[in-house]
Amino acid sequence: MTSTRVQAAEAYVKALRTGEPSAAEQVSRYLADDVVLNVGQDEVTGRANVLKRITGQWPLTPTLVHAGFETPREDGDTVVTQGELPPLGAAPQQVKLTFTFADGDRISRIQQVQQAAAPQQFERLPPFVRGIINGALANSTPIVVAYTDDQGQPILSLRGSTQVYSDTQLCIWVRNADGGIVKAMQRNPRLSLLYRDSRSRTTLIMQGRGHVETDPAVRERVFSLSPEVEQNHDPQHRGAALIIDITQLQGTTVRGMVRMSPPA
Repeated sequence: MTSTRVQAAEAYVKALRTGEPSAAEQVSRYLADDVVLNVGQDEVTGRANVLKRITGQWPLTPTLVHAGFETPREDGDTVVTQGELPPLGAAPQQVKLTFTFADGDRISRIQQVQQAAAPQQFERLPPFVRGIINGALANSTPIVVAYTDDQGQPILSLRGSTQVYSDTQLCIWVRNADGGIVKAMQRNPRLSLLYRDSRSRTTLIMQGRGHVETDPAVRERVFSLSPEVEQNHDPQHRGAALIIDITQLQGTTVRGMVRMSPPA
């Protein structure tokens, strides 16, 4: 027969995973009035505050719902359970919960320890990141490019033609060959790029240096790599071919955290 303490831990896990008010209501009867929840450097005190912390949508709720928790087990005077999460953006890899009890088998303390997955390190763009970048426009998440104008003012621009050009380079077909980003490369070639898909909790932040290529073969390749809808904006090929040498990439994907620094 399942003990009251294990039932209390199971009820808490359900509330933590789902954020459902009904689950929080169920766990309420297992909490001591002065219960303390410790999460890293954060400490929450009192039944009402702890219940608030496990009810509704918190930053980790969309990921914790996918966590698989083992059956809580009694370990001396405590009950312990551990959950494992699939790779989901910046979510932790594991969550360990330790429950301490007061008189009457009510939870008096919850210790929540989260273990983050180590980022994957690359010197070249891995295939799954290449796919994210190349499919950005089709995914309705076009990449944002930041550069500075001649006054030093940061400028943001959506660039649907952004594609992978090589293992360490990106390219953009710039429709207006006399546009601001083309002129900016002559003064300050530094660029930043952002990709964000909230649905998959994927974020890529890239830095690099850009230059405009005039070689006909390079121009043709950059144009050919661009999505058809971007090509149709410039059927006469009057635009400019911008090549970006990536100096750093970091972010989170459905395969976990990624870091890329090309060899010097």
